[in-house]
Amino acid sequence: MRYLEFDHITIDTQNQLLIRDGESIILAPKVYDLLIFFCKNPARIITKDELMDEVWTGTLVTENAISRTLVKVRKALGDDPKSPQFIITVPRKGYRMVTEFNANDKCQYNDQNTTEQTSINKENNNTVTPSFSSLNSTKNKQKKTLITLFSLSCALLIVTVSFYFSTQQNIEIITTKQLKPLTREIADEQHPNISPDLSQLAYTKVVSGKPSYINIENLSDHSKMSVSHPRAKLSRPVWSPTESKIAFLYQHKQVCIIFLADQKEIKNKDNWQQITECSGESWPHLVFSPDGQYLYFNDRQSKANGYQIFRVDLLNKQKDIINQPITSGQGNYAFDISPDGKRLVMLNSEFTAQTRIYTLDIAQAKLQLTAKLPYLMGAVVWHHDNMTLVHPSPHPAYELWQSNLAGEKLAVVVSNTSRVKQLSRINNKQDFTFVSYLINRDIHFKDINKDNQPMNLDNSSVMDYLPALANNSGQYAFVSKRSTTAEVYLAQLPTENNNVATSKQLTFFNTPVRLYQLLFSPDDSQLMVLADNQIVIVDIDKGEVNNLALGNRAISGISWLDQHTLLFSTIRNGDWQLMQYNIATKILTAMPNGYQGGLYDQKNQRFYFLADESNEVMILDDLIQAPQSTGLICEPGFINRQLNLTLTPNGLVCLSDVNNNIQELKYYSFADKSISPWQKLPTLFDYQINNKGVIFTQLKQSVADIMQTKSH
Repeated sequence: MRYLEFDHITIDTQNQLLIRDGESIILAPKVYDLLIFFCKNPARIITKDELMDEVWTGTLVTENAISRTLVKVRKALGDDPKSPQFIITVPRKGYRMVTEFNANDKCQYNDQNTTEQTSINKENNNTVTPSFSSLNSTKNKQKKTLITLFSLSCALLIVTVSFYFSTQQNIEIITTKQLKPLTREIADEQHPNISPDLSQLAYTKVVSGKPSYINIENLSDHSKMSVSHPRAKLSRPVWSPTESKIAFLYQHKQVCIIFLADQKEIKNKDNWQQITECSGESWPHLVFSPDGQYLYFNDRQSKANGYQIFRVDLLNKQKDIINQPITSGQGNYAFDISPDGKRLVMLNSEFTAQTRIYTLDIAQAKLQLTAKLPYLMGAVVWHHDNMTLVHPSPHPAYELWQSNLAGEKLAVVVSNTSRVKQLSRINNKQDFTFVSYLINRDIHFKDINKDNQPMNLDNSSVMDYLPALANNSGQYAFVSKRSTTAEVYLAQLPTENNNVATSKQLTFFNTPVRLYQLLFSPDDSQLMVLADNQIVIVDIDKGEVNNLALGNRAISGISWLDQHTLLFSTIRNGDWQLMQYNIATKILTAMPNGYQGGLYDQKNQRFYFLADESNEVMILDDLIQAPQSTGLICEPGFINRQLNLTLTPNGLVCLSDVNNNIQELKYYSFADKSISPWQKLPTLFDYQINNKGVIFTQLKQSVADIMQTKSH
């Protein structure tokens, strides 16, 4: 049912709108969520703990935050907290919704009861005093006025919808465009941006073994100028729309700075003008306002915080934050400004693979939620028409789509043989640039007890990755895109004659998903699959696939505590929190604070936790005694949502970059408590170890070229 109604109040659940006495009120996301939760749970006491779990799922909030949101709910309802008609406070227990809303499919006002009451009052007019009759008449007039106002509100809503569909008819649907390659070089080219006069292309050049740098290419004679730094990574170049200047990103360890430089003087670092600093845990997206006065960018305080969008006035260097939804998870991870400079579109996501599309009227600072999508939209730009959006299709994206603000697909802009990402609008009122990329990895196994070459496993012509070794059975699992979308496969390790066994498909996901980690249970009977902040458990013998009901929360760094219990990291109050979850009882329990993530060693019956601030591995024989230091520093704490810490039969391995910013795998020995470099692998993170050997991925092909749409 779309509408929830009571007396003179209607809640439009589709548009996140409350209509009271004919006035339409747009509700902020958490205000709406809290109101709907109360409406769906009337006549019972709701505790603050329940509100934290159900409305603020995945994050811990203070009681003050709940109280502030409740004040906004009451204000929207017109409810007086001293004499409430809707939500009452139950001392020391919580709150109760004392009014029951009726659900309807249509926007309507049921005036039958009002008519009956009016008739009764007329019949009783002879038996009451004139003053009461006058008061009753006034009430009837007020009710009629409310009915009229409400009818006008519904009519206004219908007109708005009609106007929406009429404007849809005026939208120019893009015909599928041809493609023109702008770069075809070795290594990867990323973040393309063409100058306003269409003469030059700036992009990020990524080369293995050295920091990324910026190329500026003349599109006529293809001459290039490279801008680099001996230590820092330079990336994300963006042309100013009014000057021959380029804004770009500078990153070195935990230092992040946005610079602006004149194109003719950009090779001289002394001419770089610092615009603002950014967090070392972020990778900001940069967008100029069309008049060139402001530079917009998004930033986050840490990996535990969502992105927020800021802007800097380039005249006085003043930075402010725009009106936007403030959420955990990814936050406002992508955005763009319309060509006319009037509106900003932003993509917002918390922890699940869902996208909320918001638009912001920049002059009025008015924010509007326009769509909720059941997939994670990779990026977005405004179309040249200032009305529709262009974005990659759902994962894995092989197309660019044109969609309206409701997220409805209107047309295919580009259909590509490789995947697409990082699109930008060209200043010719019709075309776009984007990165066309292809990655192929293979899986190999190396017996650590034998001095031989790694064995090739059941690899396909497309990407095979996320290998997992069974603890004792000689099986391995992996993810492959051989069936177009990512699915999980199971196979047996090769025998001594190196015969490669054919793998068996374990999962059949209904929709395309991103997968991040596989891990066998201690007895090898189950396989844990980490998808988009969702844990899937596969019963290998029965072939059953079950999703764990963990709600909308961050999930990273999963490991098995025992056959029925998982350890994983989530986010609470903006910090990492280690949790354990019992699959059988469905009980979620917090572990000690101060750690990003951890593993449990069943053989030695001890925990290995990664400390919050120092990233040092700490040993805990139990959860009560003080931890023991190992001296092993693992940076970063997580890589692609996997914990950067691996348990081996005799020690621990993790990636460390503390020595002059050189990354290498380090090994901590249980026997002598020493730290030394571990064996070299083709990969620094996508591997697993058991007492038989190590399974790992190796990059076979990586291509990323810049393409331009070409109108007919």
